[in-house]
Amino acid sequence: MYKYFRPNSLIDETREVCRKSSYFKVSVLFLLVYMIGNFLTSMVMTGPLMTYVMGDAEINEIMGSNLPLDEYEHRINEALARIYANMPEWMNALTLYASVAVIAVVIFYCTRIEKRRLFTLGLRLKGAVLEYISGMGIGLLLFTAVYGIDLLSGELVFGGINQNLSVSSLVLFFFGFVIQGASEEILLRGSYFVSSAACGSVPIAALLSSGLFAAMHLGNNGVSVIAILNIFLFGIFATLYFLRRGSVWGICAIHSVWNFAQGNIFGCRVSGMQFGSSLFTTVENGGAWSGGAFGPEGGLGATVILGIAIFVMLFIKNKNIEGFYLRKAPDSKVSFY
Repeated sequence: MYKYFRPNSLIDETREVCRKSSYFKVSVLFLLVYMIGNFLTSMVMTGPLMTYVMGDAEINEIMGSNLPLDEYEHRINEALARIYANMPEWMNALTLYASVAVIAVVIFYCTRIEKRRLFTLGLRLKGAVLEYISGMGIGLLLFTAVYGIDLLSGELVFGGINQNLSVSSLVLFFFGFVIQGASEEILLRGSYFVSSAACGSVPIAALLSSGLFAAMHLGNNGVSVIAILNIFLFGIFATLYFLRRGSVWGICAIHSVWNFAQGNIFGCRVSGMQFGSSLFTTVENGGAWSGGAFGPEGGLGATVILGIAIFVMLFIKNKNIEGFYLRKAPDSKVSFY
């Protein structure tokens, strides 16, 4: 089992350029990069959000009134709560597209500050298309299995094809989730996991990166112990998949399609949030199996499937794994290869 947690050429090369790092230093720098990425993401959102809010008739009416301060604040807060609860689809989608800022910050930090090559982030051009396509299939298969278990439990009820289906919405959110999924995987697996693994123990790095991934979801709507456990398990699975494939593209696709299938194919909540139109409708009755307000990935169905996925990653044979571990990387400083 341990051979799937041993260093590979991504980690070995990173170790050479990050010799004086420690878990603490890498973790602090990760949090800094994460905060900068989130700040830039919020800046991308600020302009469109303010334009939309200021275009609301009630907001303009309140701002032009001479109400007492306490009543003014009360009415403004009520109006903002109404606006945020009824955001248009394009605004929700924009939150996904804005996460491209995180990718930009991570790549800048790793290549310019840590002096790592893009190869060490798993951003390999060779075989990238095939990796991504196969990852899409695996992501769809995994979440469909979770959905099937939840249907059998009776806590989800399949409602058939959505009569209000918007194809443009599906396309909009698909590419949004492509960016959002990639941002989290490049940040946590390509950057943080590899950098922390280069400090010493690969298993410890896997636990740390998966723990941080779970912690990033603590503030989500409907979060529970099972939900956090499942996010952690997904992190372990993602780390193993990333290690075995030597490329971040596959796990980016799995992550993105998992979210897209959950929200925009089957019409469930994604980590406590609802995203746009869906191909099918689902009635969520809540409960331990279906994840309640967090959505199916917060339920026992996801626990079962992720447990099986981790088991497969640990024990299934991979014809390419030895060649990957023994492969030497080129010497160029900034390259996709």
